Amino acid sequence: MKRGDHLRLDRLGSRVTELIQLDNGRIGGCSFTVNNKTYDLACTEEHGGGPIESGGGRLHHVTYATDQREDILRAADIFLQNGVHIETGPHKHAIQGTFFLYVWEPAGNRVELANAGARLILAPDWQPVVWTEADRRKGQAWGLKTIETFHTHGTPPVQKG
Repeated sequence: MKRGDHLRLDRLGSRVTELIQLDNGRIGGCSFTVNNKTYDLACTEEHGGGPIESGGGRLHHVTYATDQREDILRAADIFLQNGVHIETGPHKHAIQGTFFLYVWEPAGNRVELANAGARLILAPDWQPVVWTEADRRKGQAWGLKTIETFHTHGTPPVQKG
């Protein structure tokens, strides 16, 4: 998918709020919202599986907003007590400032809990934020590394050959 093609991605009443523009010109990921928060759904290019436009993309995660950071910390304890796989977090995205927690629900889908106060989208003429590969390499705030599964796990699972 090339820059500008994100305008075709407003399906099911959603709108594109962010995208990752790869150095090679392709879109490596796209975030959508159906309300006024930063995003509800993220799809990414498949690492090692080809570009999105040729069927190489999968669901990266669904996002649920919380009112405050404390809700995310409480959720982490609840997930831990109930055996839900915590993939990473809680911590903070460097480029966006969103406080977050990622878990895998029982079917293997990644779910993000994010503090909604990071950025609300209220302008009717909102244009997507374009992050570059250099922006994305900043990873997480506070010196934490992005874990490998964040770049390789998605649904549906890829059959390893």
